[in-house]
Amino acid sequence: MKGLDWLQSRQKWAYFVVVGAVSTALIFLSIPFKAQFQYEYRLGQIWLEDDLIAPLDFVLPKSSEEIQASRQALVDAKDLYFDYNYRIEDWKNAWGGDSSLFDEMEIWQRRGVVDVLPSSQHKSFLHNGTTLDLSDALTPEAIKAKHGLPDSQEILTTLTLNTNLTDSALVDKQEALSLNKGVITKGTPIILRGATLTQEKFEVLKALEANYDGSETEINLMGRLGTLGYILMIIVAIAIYLNQFDRKVLAHSSSLNLYMFVISSAAIATLWSSTVIFLNPFIVPLVLVPVLLRSFFNDRLALVSHMFLLLLVAPFISGAVHFIVVQFAAGLITLFNIRGIYKRSQLFQSTFIIMAVVIFAHVSIYFIRQMEWSTEAIQPLISSLIGILVLLFIFPLIYFFERTFRVVSDLTLLELSDTNNPLLKRLSKEAPGTFQHTMQVANLAEYATELVGGNTLLVRTGALYHDIGKIVNPQYFTENQTSTASPHDDLSYLESAEIIIGHVADGIELAKKQRLPDIVVDFIRTHHGTSRVEYFYRKFKEDHPDASQFESFQYPGPKPFSKETAIVMMSDAVEASTRSLPEKTQSNLNEMIDKVIDHQLSTGQYDSADITLKDINKIRDAFKKFMRGVYHVRIEYPKEQ
Repeated sequence: MKGLDWLQSRQKWAYFVVVGAVSTALIFLSIPFKAQFQYEYRLGQIWLEDDLIAPLDFVLPKSSEEIQASRQALVDAKDLYFDYNYRIEDWKNAWGGDSSLFDEMEIWQRRGVVDVLPSSQHKSFLHNGTTLDLSDALTPEAIKAKHGLPDSQEILTTLTLNTNLTDSALVDKQEALSLNKGVITKGTPIILRGATLTQEKFEVLKALEANYDGSETEINLMGRLGTLGYILMIIVAIAIYLNQFDRKVLAHSSSLNLYMFVISSAAIATLWSSTVIFLNPFIVPLVLVPVLLRSFFNDRLALVSHMFLLLLVAPFISGAVHFIVVQFAAGLITLFNIRGIYKRSQLFQSTFIIMAVVIFAHVSIYFIRQMEWSTEAIQPLISSLIGILVLLFIFPLIYFFERTFRVVSDLTLLELSDTNNPLLKRLSKEAPGTFQHTMQVANLAEYATELVGGNTLLVRTGALYHDIGKIVNPQYFTENQTSTASPHDDLSYLESAEIIIGHVADGIELAKKQRLPDIVVDFIRTHHGTSRVEYFYRKFKEDHPDASQFESFQYPGPKPFSKETAIVMMSDAVEASTRSLPEKTQSNLNEMIDKVIDHQLSTGQYDSADITLKDINKIRDAFKKFMRGVYHVRIEYPKEQ
């Protein structure tokens, strides 16, 4: 037995090494081997990193406020273009032949007359581009005041503002406006260790991060070896965790394939998206990872694996702290809300809750880092929301993974546990006593599993199908017999035992025809382990004490090999044996439950299952309490003396 266990253990680890090596290679090849901007900073902090020297030439952009101020300055000092008009004859005609101002009109024409004198910050030009000096120009109001002319007197201007040329020149200058303050050249010190991150330094760091792509700083051989070592460290950590807390994943190749595929695919997609210019890592729907792993495994593995995934990709993407904070918050709230969700309305509600938490996480980071609310800055937020919407397609994704990796999710178990399922419906009609027995076993097993830990939905589903083989010959089982006459009366003990034992094989055959998952079929195989059909065995032994066919009364097995299958075996035996008690008092029930469980222990039925003696005793006490409630056992009060 030890040799077999050693061989199975070696096979398990050998397979993990192969799967882990493939995953490591694929992740390693997907890493962008160029330096990433890894600094996290905020205004006013003390710079604790090494001296930061500009690794490349980059521009220092203006802020939106500075750009707006520059545009306004162009408007305030825009160039003015005028059309020239000869007005002396017009003025003379307007005066009706009065020659007293004719000499002045020559001066007006020469100096120029404009509606409003431009300020000194404006430059003036004729429509053909000739520079105008309007420092000596006149206005109609000034002429009227000097010569005492009435306000009603119209004085036509010699220079008329050409708005089309003026506006066109302003637009040209605004389009040519530089959006940068200047250029920081390669090798320029940006900030030294121990210095305070002032507003000026803060803006330079933001500019460096925006322009930094690492194209000129390829990671060398030493960096690649470090990368490979880091990935291997995470893979080994995953193996240790699985071996310590979730050995079922390691024990089943299909489960391990699914688990490593989910982790590796998510890591590769995240790393790949960080290399595409128009994408970013936030668009990868990492919230699917905890949902998928929770659907096929358990909450703890889903949460821990999500953390492993974030640690795996963090060193190779820019803005790692921002990424980890948002993705961890999204994964955590996803696990809190998606668990047990099987209705579309609940899924929609949970998706909106997750989106709200992600928005809050992003906004918090923006405030901490004092980021500007530009289109580029909010791109990670928009990408995150797009990625979360993929949750709405989780049901078809779960179905795809089930069919691809031949594993079972909680959704499938929930569907199978519906008593309207065709096979269970048939059991209720053709073997109603057995159906009632399985319902009671399911309740008993689920109750016990909640106490000691385990997959309650799997236990309930397995319990409902464990006796499905009795459909073939329902009349040969006591719970389905409606008269005192038994069909076993016409059979030998060996034939009766063969029929009773045969319900296991019949159940397996029916389950395969209905394409039940193997994990459910396991409950049919193991619910009697290698125990015997005790009643007919003892009857046969009484009549044939020297016979050698005693092994014909033994179930073929295998023994239960998980906590869930062991609990169903215990529940099945306890429910059947207590039902047969003629007088169901508290002492009789307790004695029968102890007898059944002790017998299974003594015959080694739990040896292959990951269940402890402490768990068994806890289940034993739970069964006693449960069965007292089922049979309404009351305390016997002492009689009055």
